[in-house]
Amino acid sequence: MKGILALLTLAILGFSFGREITAFYNPNCGCCHKYFKRLEEKGYVINRIEVKPDELFKKKDELGVPVDKRSCHTMVIGARFIEGHVPVEGIEALLKEKDAKGVYSPHGVLSGWGAEEQIYEIIQ
Repeated sequence: MKGILALLTLAILGFSFGREITAFYNPNCGCCHKYFKRLEEKGYVINRIEVKPDELFKKKDELGVPVDKRSCHTMVIGARFIEGHVPVEGIEALLKEKDAKGVYSPHGVLSGWGAEEQIYEIIQ
């Protein structure tokens, strides 16, 4: 019985670690809060960190986010970045791609409303 409980505990912990995201964002951006909430409703844990714009740019530089793919916030899962309002399918695809640096969705109409965009690109 103890062995089964230990395995269940490890499975639950492993699941939650894989779904924990750190979000660096400008607190004045309204669409970010809505997007984070949508991800939480889908089972992700979002650790929000408010940063000033220059700190956000520095974080993007550290993570290697391409300049032409940058958005109003940057999220980190493990050592990889999530840039823009990436759909859950894009986040899951990133987790499966062992060599990927991150995933990106362009800012569009859906992003402006805090929703997920429908397209994404894995960044190698």
